[in-house]
Amino acid sequence: MDLGAHDVPGWVAQDLTFGQMRLLFLLNKHGPSPMSRVAEWLGVGLPAASGVVDRVERHGLVTREHRHDDRRVVECALTDQGRLLIEEMGGMRREMLSRTVEVLSDEELADFGRLIATILERLRARSQ
Repeated sequence: MDLGAHDVPGWVAQDLTFGQMRLLFLLNKHGPSPMSRVAEWLGVGLPAASGVVDRVERHGLVTREHRHDDRRVVECALTDQGRLLIEEMGGMRREMLSRTVEVLSDEELADFGRLIATILERLRARSQ
């Protein structure tokens, strides 16, 4: 399904809380997930997680469905509009970063690249 930018109103991202945005990014990373996992991600109980998902679902960004192999499990998943919003936000972040680093000289940009590489290397070492 080919969605245009007009399919996700611009105000939707502004209307979402940090927790709701976090939910969208985690669903994008991990795929459809049981509500119990959603509650863990958000650090809340199932009723509160259900409330968060309700609000995001009203925007058409996620759906909830019973899992086919176990009808007792309700999974939350991104819709096409939810994925489009995540993609658009990623594009905005890249554009903002590009505008930020364009003020650097070639030498400063090389230093910046080395610093980013160092940060990533240390984060990988810390997570092992």
